[in-house]
Amino acid sequence: MTAMPAAAIAVIAAALDDYRLTTPTHRQTPRGAAERAAEYLVGSGWGLYVPRGDQSRERAACPACTVRHLVTQQGRIRRHGPHGHPCPGSGALAHLQPAA
Repeated sequence: MTAMPAAAIAVIAAALDDYRLTTPTHRQTPRGAAERAAEYLVGSGWGLYVPRGDQSRERAACPACTVRHLVTQQGRIRRHGPHGHPCPGSGALAHLQPAA
């Protein structure tokens, strides 16, 4: 993996600090934090690149929070939720939709 530039890390840290300070705790979500970081990165002149291979990875809806998350190779929903307090649906068996 290529090392992350220190300037990009500083922008992400600022975005996450801003998100934590301006969003009520009960409304904070991993997606919201990621969106704020992406906004800050783009606003600071950084480009976002999504490799084509990652778009095809399977996702499944979490039974607890209903958000679609990546599925591990063991067929379980990846761990997600606030640091130290994972969503109760983390690690649940993924129910995948058949390919169309």
